[in-house]
Amino acid sequence: MYKLDKTISQTKTFREAEEGNKFAADVSPGERLNQGWYLTAMAYGIDPYDPPLMEKRLFFLGKKEVDAKHI
Repeated sequence: MYKLDKTISQTKTFREAEEGNKFAADVSPGERLNQGWYLTAMAYGIDPYDPPLMEKRLFFLGKKEVDAKHI
């Protein structure tokens, strides 16, 4: 059974937590996206600067026929 490791976090006041906020209001939305992509890439083991190409044979984009009696 897994146990929660309580040594990696600590109790903070709201002010202390806000000071350590990596996504503070003075960070531009573009930089926030870059930070989010980097964290996602690290979580999935992807190189953030050379991501794998998408397999395009798995997707189809086209119009679908709609039957009027099912609307």
